[in-house]
Amino acid sequence: MDPTSICIKDKQMAKWQTKLCQAEPKMRTKLARGTRLAVQAEQIHKTEDAVSLCYTYTVNISESGLSHKVQGQLDEKTFITCDSTNCRAISGLGETLKAIQSWEGQVDTLKDGIDLVTDQALLMKQEIDTIREPLSLQAKKCCWYEADENSYASCDLYLNGQKVLYLHLGIGKWTEVDPGSMQIKEMLEKNKDLTDFLSTTSQGDCKAWLKEMIKSHLEEKLEPTGLVKDTAGIFTSASPTIAPDVDQNSSMTVKPNAFVLLFTLALLVLLKYLQ
Repeated sequence: MDPTSICIKDKQMAKWQTKLCQAEPKMRTKLARGTRLAVQAEQIHKTEDAVSLCYTYTVNISESGLSHKVQGQLDEKTFITCDSTNCRAISGLGETLKAIQSWEGQVDTLKDGIDLVTDQALLMKQEIDTIREPLSLQAKKCCWYEADENSYASCDLYLNGQKVLYLHLGIGKWTEVDPGSMQIKEMLEKNKDLTDFLSTTSQGDCKAWLKEMIKSHLEEKLEPTGLVKDTAGIFTSASPTIAPDVDQNSSMTVKPNAFVLLFTLALLVLLKYLQ
């Protein structure tokens, strides 16, 4: 649907169009933009079951030394990576998301997290006899919105690529996945700083960042639509295939679509939901 079709002149709706498109230009602009945003949001719901945001903190300890990093992915597409000194945007997606208001706060939080995971890895190497080098410890937290608009979150711990624990976010308790991970579980239960950090950021920060990213990503995809005024002062599509002031065959006439109002309502709900 052409989001500007509400302002394409139609004989049967001329008075209504003139009032809306000529007397209320600001409303026309908001309506056209809102329709495009609503259509984009609907397309996402149709093509994807969920929109997810994940962060993976990785600490590697070997004879050559210690390294750590954190990587952020939006729908499995990497957009940020941090090492021991700085964070940087990855790909065009990262450059787009770098403009969001929460970017700097996100960077600080990720740096805090990698420090906590690093401390835990060093402690495990020191106190658990069965752990040998090379050691790789990963904490992965994710949050996502399903098509029903409900939000969810998870947090898992991996040792040398194998999932050993998952965190019950609501109560902040660890559960074993691998029966041999009892000692790791006991250590994490004592590490309140790391457990609280992962639980809080998985449910709070992650979901807030995801909302902002979805909104930013949708707006980035909106393409401006050219409008021109006809002799009556009504804005019309700039597309060369439409001649607003010339009678056309009924099968070719573009008429105001009732779904414009539906899409506008959907937009208002979406923007309220993302605030």
